[in-house]
Amino acid sequence: MDKHNYFYNYFSYGPNKEGMVYGKMKYSGFIALAFVFAVIAEGFMGAGSTFVPQAHASGSCIQYGAFGKSVSYIEAVNQGYFVKEGVSVCYNQVTSSTQQISSLLSGQYDIISSTADNVVNQDVNNNQSIQVIAGIDQGANLDLVVNTNLGINSIHDLEGKAILVDAPNSGFVIALEKIMAENGMYLNQDYTLNSVGGSKIRYQDMVAGQTSTGDPAYATMLASPYIEQARAVSYLNDIASLSTYTEPYQGTSIAITRSYGQHNTATVDRFLTAMILGSMYAANPSNQSAVIADIAKADGVSTQIAANIYADTEQNTTTGENVNEQVNQQGLVNTINLRQEFGGFNTTVNSTQLAQPGPNAIYNNEYWQQAYQDLQH
Repeated sequence: MDKHNYFYNYFSYGPNKEGMVYGKMKYSGFIALAFVFAVIAEGFMGAGSTFVPQAHASGSCIQYGAFGKSVSYIEAVNQGYFVKEGVSVCYNQVTSSTQQISSLLSGQYDIISSTADNVVNQDVNNNQSIQVIAGIDQGANLDLVVNTNLGINSIHDLEGKAILVDAPNSGFVIALEKIMAENGMYLNQDYTLNSVGGSKIRYQDMVAGQTSTGDPAYATMLASPYIEQARAVSYLNDIASLSTYTEPYQGTSIAITRSYGQHNTATVDRFLTAMILGSMYAANPSNQSAVIADIAKADGVSTQIAANIYADTEQNTTTGENVNEQVNQQGLVNTINLRQEFGGFNTTVNSTQLAQPGPNAIYNNEYWQQAYQDLQH
């Protein structure tokens, strides 16, 4: 859905019985219509100002672990939606998917944002009770970036080279394998992997031209907001997009352990409500200038790069952020199929069945549905 026309289309689009937002569907009621007008009004009033939230005195801080700050998160903070929902959120910069999952399972993190593939991998292969509960984007602008200073100008220039990755079994590795295989290049035959850590670390290594241990930084997979930063570096070249071969793809998603959700249902619902509001605020074209300024400040980038991030996340309907933080169920099926295609499971799975939502499933849509309903009251 074109986010510029979101608030116009919102009157004729809405969740079907599975909660998915596809095609022209009748909206569910007069109450929801009133809510939309309220959000629009709030968006106009907030476009030129920034709300500085304070910690909520009556509750502990939600420990949120993420590779980067989504635009929906940035606006949930800046517009004070977390505070309005009565929750305090502490942002934790993730260093790797391995560290992220370990921190979630140990209770150091309460809620994470990570590619849906990482959650599926942990559930199927390691029997960990982690669930996707919302979807931030439909692909994260996930692209392959190369360093032309090191003589890499094409995919085939990577033959015999080690490509920087987070961890050997992370979701971005599967995406990398897809791109390379479509171009006749296969892991451990034509190229290898060098595990160095999360997206921020890999972006910094690509800029430096080498890793912290001195290995050449020939190439890596990057997603928003780091892909836009990489494109601004003259010697870093974006040469391939996952969306060319697989779309939709359920990329960055919000996830929790089942235990945390069961014991903190109201907290999770309020967190998601604030994130949905942040996404809707960002999607309102009337707020574009304010959102770009907020991105620039949050990510520490120039206004031009922030504008590019905005364009990729808020205006790109193929791989950008979801308007209402909802999981793209077909995208989740595609994500599962992609891992299975490259032997990423220790058993054979039925992707359609695995992607079916339920309270004990990999995808639990009950929290999102409750948060969405809360917006209509």
